[in-house]
Amino acid sequence: MSNAKHKVAIVGCGVSGMASALEFDHNYDVTIYEATDRVGGRATTVYDKKLGETLDNGQHICIGAYVQFFKLLKKIDSDDKFVVKNKYDIPYFYNGKLHSLKSKILTGKFGLLEAIISDDNLSFSEKKNAIGFALKLQMNSISLEQFKDCKELLIAQKQSQKIIDILWSPLIVSTMNTPVWQADPRVFVNIMLDGFLSKSENAAFYLPTTHFGDLFSNFENVFTSVDGCKRELKFSTPVKKIERIDKQFEINSEQYDSVIITTPSFITKRLLEGTSYEVDVPKYSPIVSIYFWLDLKLFDTEMMSLPQTKFDWLFNRSKLMGLSEDDYSYQITTSAADDIVKLKDSEIIGIVSRELSKVFDTDIRIEKYKIVREMMATFLSDRENCDARPNIKTHIPGLYIAGDYPQNNYPSTLEGAAINGVKAARYILQHNQV
Repeated sequence: MSNAKHKVAIVGCGVSGMASALEFDHNYDVTIYEATDRVGGRATTVYDKKLGETLDNGQHICIGAYVQFFKLLKKIDSDDKFVVKNKYDIPYFYNGKLHSLKSKILTGKFGLLEAIISDDNLSFSEKKNAIGFALKLQMNSISLEQFKDCKELLIAQKQSQKIIDILWSPLIVSTMNTPVWQADPRVFVNIMLDGFLSKSENAAFYLPTTHFGDLFSNFENVFTSVDGCKRELKFSTPVKKIERIDKQFEINSEQYDSVIITTPSFITKRLLEGTSYEVDVPKYSPIVSIYFWLDLKLFDTEMMSLPQTKFDWLFNRSKLMGLSEDDYSYQITTSAADDIVKLKDSEIIGIVSRELSKVFDTDIRIEKYKIVREMMATFLSDRENCDARPNIKTHIPGLYIAGDYPQNNYPSTLEGAAINGVKAARYILQHNQV
């Protein structure tokens, strides 16, 4: 080791910052700067005093293919706090009726095949074309460069509007936070091959049974427990700018040999204004999540898909969180939410009530609720943004850009953030090997 106490600064303690921090051993002094009073970044938890409820900023669905994310959780003893759904059991509302994508026997890619075949809402030709498309993806027989977006790809593969609404659009919008007519087909196909068209353990849904604040609650203890080096997590400590001085970096009057920035690109741009590194800020896409409480049970499964409505998914928080039988708690979410994110609370709740009344064929009135708007939740995963994604390693020695935006094969997900955090740390480790 060329420098036994190489000093590393990590800006931001979201998933990417945590994943990178835990890669370093006792030969590195590591300081994390976090602008808020908690870890987690977007995957965070707040307490609403008015409602007397603890809430996440939104529901995060994970899949077994999230290798680096679950490695992070294992390091902090939180990888067991999930409901694991190996088989499909997803009710959905379409053309005035409730249907289901369900696999009773098979899992993984074969479970998806079973769910498609057993869905009586799909015609024989729709099933055949959907399965044929999946097989072509597995055989890598489709040239994706010819399609500017997923809609072009799906239409070229003879996917009907119904199968797009029921199957492909929910997968694309929920994983990429991007409409089908904008989503980069290369990223979509990578998600399918890594997860839903992969082995059973990769395709399984992982739904957290605790709040994200609890999921990451042991990180600080694990991070600061490394002996023989300095480990510091500075909460409520925003960074105004990062300066390059000689061969080091100055942050809040402290000197560091290497810096990993995990903040969103619009914040990274501000931090690096005094350096020679140019930050291109991509287009962003909003997410709206609505928590609400009722005095009746709507459905029995953990989650439900809502095509042909203004929303994507409805989650049964009572079941996920193991709440009392008389506490019917739900969360409904919509990604790529440009059409509703700027509406008034009363307007959004009115839409939720009308849509759910239609789905469940009963009059639903919501009195207790909380709306969480994320105006710039994730970068828009269209072809233009994905082509412009930067490298983790910059041209400035010792400066690395992590977070979920730098180049990898994932959209703006927990896994993408973890992958980039780990890669940034390993660049530093490799640089300092003898």
